[in-house]
Amino acid sequence: MLNKGLGDFLIQQCKKRKLSFRRLSMNAGLSPGTIHNIVTNKNRPSVFSLNAIADYLGLKREYLWQLAGLFEDMDYSTEITFSDPQVKFYFVQVDKLPRKKRTMILSVIEVLIASFKTEDETE
Repeated sequence: MLNKGLGDFLIQQCKKRKLSFRRLSMNAGLSPGTIHNIVTNKNRPSVFSLNAIADYLGLKREYLWQLAGLFEDMDYSTEITFSDPQVKFYFVQVDKLPRKKRTMILSVIEVLIASFKTEDETE
């Protein structure tokens, strides 16, 4: 079940800032449908969408991730190991990059993973 807290939080933020959902979507660079789906709890938002909203509203990205329930199904322990040494090598390299470049790479990875999941569902 998706966490309703994110939708309620965004409604409060929009009221507080006198923003319509349409204006939020435009200013965050997202479609109105994306904001509608997040607010109405239709599906789990992508990290890209959450980051865009957080950046526009001046909020910590991790806070919106938490409200969206992204941490619930994942193990974020500091003892993470990678079964594939090549994956570990590249993630260590990404971790050393400046935040802006790291964010860009992680956004590309997110899109790729989402497209692979979509492919798997249609097969």
